Amino acid sequence: MSKYLAGLLLFFSISLTANEVFAPSDVPLLDNRFRIDYGVREVTFIAKRKAGSPSIILIRPDGSKLYVGKVKPDDVGWLSLAEYDLITLRNPMPGPWQAIGAIAPDNRVRLLSDVRLETDPLPLRLYQGEILKLKSWLLVDGELAKETYYLANLDLTVSLQALDNSQDGQPQRDAQDHTLGHYLDDGKELDERPEDGIMTAQAVLQDIPAGKYRAQFSTGNQVFVRAKHQDVLIYPLPLSYQVIPPSEDKTAKLSLLFDQDELDPASVAISGNMTDERGKTLPFSAIGSEPKLDIALPAVTDVGMYKVVTTLYATTLLGREIKLQLPNKTFTVQPPPPPVKAISPSVSGVAATQVAPEEEDQKEMTWLVWAAVGGGVILMLVAGIAFFVVQKRRALQKALASVPAEEPTAPPLPDKLDLNLPEQ
Repeated sequence: MSKYLAGLLLFFSISLTANEVFAPSDVPLLDNRFRIDYGVREVTFIAKRKAGSPSIILIRPDGSKLYVGKVKPDDVGWLSLAEYDLITLRNPMPGPWQAIGAIAPDNRVRLLSDVRLETDPLPLRLYQGEILKLKSWLLVDGELAKETYYLANLDLTVSLQALDNSQDGQPQRDAQDHTLGHYLDDGKELDERPEDGIMTAQAVLQDIPAGKYRAQFSTGNQVFVRAKHQDVLIYPLPLSYQVIPPSEDKTAKLSLLFDQDELDPASVAISGNMTDERGKTLPFSAIGSEPKLDIALPAVTDVGMYKVVTTLYATTLLGREIKLQLPNKTFTVQPPPPPVKAISPSVSGVAATQVAPEEEDQKEMTWLVWAAVGGGVILMLVAGIAFFVVQKRRALQKALASVPAEEPTAPPLPDKLDLNLPEQ
């Protein structure tokens, strides 16, 4: 057998038509080469490296290179892990490819092309505030993918895109998508078992207007790019409720009125908690039976604002079990009013009004003001009188100074004295 024929036997070829997909294939890397035939639209392979070695470099059939950090995301998805390179080629160039790097001696490139995303379908009729448990998983060539390198940084998300109300149901222009949740396979929160290949997310339809939406399930870890979608309807909250603040003799109350066209009132269960400004939490719960349900909240005495967080469990008239996160409510406990006037008996036995200290201070201040005003008026009168007297005295003195002084003269003596006249 010639060297040329021996070299041809080193290539492992996979021939597919344009409508076919790859089956799982372990391709031995002899001289680190493998072949991709014409018509393959996408291929993913895993290359195992020696521990601590850098990522491999791919050589295309035309001699050009591909390596991590210098690829176009539309053409190549590349995820470099500690001991693996997980690479997806979209519309790859047909012909012989070569991988250069510290590839493990016993390495075999696994070519994959049938990678599908499966999800639990959403109910067609959803409600504002509903809490959903979502499950999704990857099928690789028809089997559940459990290997960690398939799921590494998978970043599986679900989002809602608003649709218009026309029959076409096209996405609304400039409508903002609502990201509902991220899937995890860590055995925490709602995920049942870690690393079992089934990823779980919790989605809360909070602050989303009622209407028609398209739920978009998508993956993207730079390698697998898969998506599914489903149209759903979000209905308004199937109840109304309010918080009534506490009064003098009653605690705060949570009052709910259920929509009997949507919910079975006898199936309702309520669980919640009330939190004050310091973080102290008081739980409460109740079970419904009638269309109207009033719940007495825990008694509180501390002044301040309280937040009420409520979760509702119920069965719809269509028989579906739902869980709703109701919008948070608040109420405020006001400080007590100031003391009122009290009546106390006087010393003489006559009832007198006991004046509050604040009123006494006010009256004393009023008396001081009037005393000051009265004192000022008296001082002004005294000053005016004194000024008038001084002015009069000065005028009199001035008038006297202008008259010439005359010596007093004795009256003339009569010529004859009449002794019979009385003495003068």
